[in-house]
Amino acid sequence: MKRPFIIILLLSAMAGFVPAMAQTGGPVDLDALYQQIDEAISQSPQYTAARKRQIDACRDSFLMEKDMEQRAQTAERLFLFYQPYNNDSAFHYAEVCIDLAESLHRPDLVGKYRSMLAYQCSNVNLYTESLDQLHKVDKSALDSTGLLDYYKAWMHVCGELGSNTPRQRLKQDYYDMQDNYRDSVLMVTKEGSEEWYHLKVDILCARRLFQDALALSDEWLQKVKAGSHESAFAAFYRSMVYDHLKNHDMTCYWLGQSALDDIKCAVTDQASLLFLSEHLANDGDAGRARRYAEFAKSRNLDFFPRLRYYQVGPYVHVIDKDCEAARSRADLVLIIASVAATVFLAALAFTLLRLRRARAKTRNG
Repeated sequence: MKRPFIIILLLSAMAGFVPAMAQTGGPVDLDALYQQIDEAISQSPQYTAARKRQIDACRDSFLMEKDMEQRAQTAERLFLFYQPYNNDSAFHYAEVCIDLAESLHRPDLVGKYRSMLAYQCSNVNLYTESLDQLHKVDKSALDSTGLLDYYKAWMHVCGELGSNTPRQRLKQDYYDMQDNYRDSVLMVTKEGSEEWYHLKVDILCARRLFQDALALSDEWLQKVKAGSHESAFAAFYRSMVYDHLKNHDMTCYWLGQSALDDIKCAVTDQASLLFLSEHLANDGDAGRARRYAEFAKSRNLDFFPRLRYYQVGPYVHVIDKDCEAARSRADLVLIIASVAATVFLAALAFTLLRLRRARAKTRNG
């Protein structure tokens, strides 16, 4: 009975050298999800072609429309089509919307469209242009929908300025302004809207009420259509909650879900896949991390090539460095495991030899 017990004891000790993965947010099959993402990437030309067909149909409708108000509405739809897909075209149709609204003598629509353009500008680091548009808005002419776009644009540009300035005092001033505009957005947005959910999740996370944030995220995900750009947005915010909770697997899972929806919706303004690739690099999955980062970079360059290379290029370089570091760590783990295996085999051989000698002595005795 001694021999099996000793072998089991040695095997248990050996197991201490093998890394273990713990999941605290429920079991998820990340490999299956990554396979879906790989397949979606291979099919991305078809998704892009489908989006182009939608845009072409909307543009044909715009060109045929004679009524000025209908033309403005169709131009707005074109802006929304292009907003996450091609920044220059989004700029163009935002400006078309402004021109049409001015010809209609609709200061409410002019302010709404300037606010939409301002948001788009700050999304690609054109902060001077964004502020220029916002300062031209006649706030008193805006209805509730226009006010929402106006406050959203101010909130976004202030947050971006705060994130990018190296001056700490100015950074805090921008963040204080962002908080004020966030309160303004919450005053005019409808409870249960996309904007309401994402701001509420942000606030709960800032207060470290992560379980409440997850509960609200559950509610949000139930309201959005699966596979839509809206579901990608909701999934991204859920990943942020799990990131705060230091739950690696669930963070990767929801980043992956967000990236998958973005790819299928032909979204080129991608962040989720880039963030996921960073996690994969840290995990040592260098090949997949680099593939995802390169694909995200190519998509972002399609969105706005003049700035996206500057923004995304260094990020991909960091991921490459993470991959190299992860490979070095993996090599070290392999060396340690090899040494441990050698020690284990030597200990096992020594134990078996002693057992054999003890058994031979017993027979001779």
